[in-house]
Amino acid sequence: MAVYRNQPFPCFGILKFLMSLFLILYGASLSAQTLEITLVDGQNGHPMVGASSYVNVWVGSERKEAIAIPTDGHGVARLQLTLNPGEINIPNSSKDRGSIVVDHPVVNYNESLRINTPYVSCGSGGSNYSWLRSENFSTKEIFQHGYVSPNTCGKATVSPQPGQVILFVRPLTWWEKLKE
Repeated sequence: MAVYRNQPFPCFGILKFLMSLFLILYGASLSAQTLEITLVDGQNGHPMVGASSYVNVWVGSERKEAIAIPTDGHGVARLQLTLNPGEINIPNSSKDRGSIVVDHPVVNYNESLRINTPYVSCGSGGSNYSWLRSENFSTKEIFQHGYVSPNTCGKATVSPQPGQVILFVRPLTWWEKLKE
C-alpha cells in the first residue's frame, strides 16, 4: 500500500478551479453592465431615429434632472450601470441645470430607473395616453428578463431579451405638437 503524505488530495485541484471560476464570474458581475433602451415605431415597426430621437432616464432618485440619451441609427440608447464610482462619466446633480445630454452615460447602479420619451407611448394606457408619461422599471428584472411594452398602435411585436427595454411609441400628430 502506497502512502502519499506530501501530495494534496486529488479533489483539491478541482476545488481550486471552482473557487477561481466563482471569483471570476462574481467579479464580472460587479463591472459595468450595459442596458439598451430601444424605441420602435408601433405603427410600422421601424426604429425611431433622427435628431429628435432620445430617451430621458432617471436612475434611482439621486438625480432630479434627466439624463437625455440620444438613440443611434437603430433606435437604441445605451446606458451603463456600475458599482465603481471611478467609472461614472456624468457630472454630479445640480439644481441650476436641466437635462444632461450624454451619448453613452455611465452611472451609479441602482435598483430602479425611470424612462420617458418625446413620443406618445403605445403601451397599456393606449396610444392616446399622455406623451409626458414616464415608466418605472426594476433594474434587476431588466438585466434578468428584459422588457417589451405592449403595442396598441399597430401589429409590430418583439420578444424581450435580458438587458433590453423595448418601447413601442408613435410620433406626435401635428395637433398634439400644437398643444405641446
